[in-house]
Amino acid sequence: MTHPPRTLRLQFADDMFLRRHAGPVSPAVNQVLWRLDDPYDAERLRDLAGHLAAGALHRRVVRARVPGARHVWAPAATLPVLDLQTAPVPVGGVAAWAQAQADVPLDPARGRAWRLSAADVRDGGAVVSLTCAHAVADGAALIDAVVRAATHADPVAVPEPARGVRALLADAADAAGQTAAVARWAWARVRKVVRDRRTAGAAPAAGDVADPGPAPRPAPPRPAVDDAAWRAPVLHVELPSERVAEVAAERGGTPNTWFVAFLARLVHATGRFPGEPVPVALPVATRGPDDPRANSTKIARVTVPADVLAARDLGWVRAAAKEAYAAVGEAEPGAAPVPLELVQMLPDALVHRLPQPPVAAALASNLGKPPAGYTQAAGGAVRAVATLSHYQGATAGELRAAGGGLVAFCTTVGPTTTLSVAALDPDRVPDAATLRRLVLAEAEAWRLTAVPW
Repeated sequence: MTHPPRTLRLQFADDMFLRRHAGPVSPAVNQVLWRLDDPYDAERLRDLAGHLAAGALHRRVVRARVPGARHVWAPAATLPVLDLQTAPVPVGGVAAWAQAQADVPLDPARGRAWRLSAADVRDGGAVVSLTCAHAVADGAALIDAVVRAATHADPVAVPEPARGVRALLADAADAAGQTAAVARWAWARVRKVVRDRRTAGAAPAAGDVADPGPAPRPAPPRPAVDDAAWRAPVLHVELPSERVAEVAAERGGTPNTWFVAFLARLVHATGRFPGEPVPVALPVATRGPDDPRANSTKIARVTVPADVLAARDLGWVRAAAKEAYAAVGEAEPGAAPVPLELVQMLPDALVHRLPQPPVAAALASNLGKPPAGYTQAAGGAVRAVATLSHYQGATAGELRAAGGGLVAFCTTVGPTTTLSVAALDPDRVPDAATLRRLVLAEAEAWRLTAVPW
């Protein structure tokens, strides 16, 4: 068993995702789905659940007792949740079953951070779902935990935190460190403001043309759905992986850059950013070996011009994405409008009153070809593996206020690439039929056969 540092405190992303489970906004949950050719193996899944419970997913929160200190992760004492269902999923009902599993509430603060469920499918095979609170694992952490559990490798241990006086002293030291980080941010911010004022250019000379600024954006569409009844539509489709690689190469790219362009073009197809560039968020794993952190993902950002998307120029997308990946983590000290340490020090009541961060217009998370342990975790005869993030119970009003957008994951297993899309844009993609039509039309534009679940 790998032993991390004595005290494992919540990172900023852990804290923000955790607060969503007890706040006014929807919790974020990650889901892995395995489509099997044969009925599920109950003993294999019991073994998988037992090993997951010995690892980093199985954690709970110990609240700090000193104001300003970060809370601490500790091992969960709860039993693993394994739901082996006896009623088969009806023909054509896999997607609805998968969404129902993603909707089951989790409580990471108290150690109910994940659940494993399985059901056979009436027309053959089975489907297995693993849902996990984003607070305890990002995509890379989830893959690592599953691979270790499936292969019986040593899990990453979440340490038992200190107690009594040692815990108080550790909390006091952490609170002091957080306060010092806020002070460093404030000093860097002051220096940046002074430097910017000194280097500001003089008034434009005669004949210079002032920058008119960005063109005004069109007004958002009028609400088209009932806020109370609406839920974000989700679609999983299977694509031939060899053909995906072929069409990507034909356009000067790779399956990853095809995926970025596919999603950006899909955003255009919804009616957003007409004739304008599309900003795409690209998650980047920064996880090291035996890394106990729950969330370690950073975001690279690439903005793809409309003409590049129209031409499907994957060479341009590939170069831009490479540059964006290289720039991850290069933010200047003091550049953030508010220090993350300060936000993490605030009480729940105050944080819940802050504006929620905007949803990405397009988030493209490509898992590529995961390790064999991840692919085979639920059984040997695997037809496809899908991964997706959900906002449990998000209303149209919440997502409308956050700006809306499309979240997509892409996973390749053998001959099958599974594309999973969640539409968090209630007014442009109001229902599952609209999402299905848009995705299938875009696949057709690339001459790809897409088979929905």
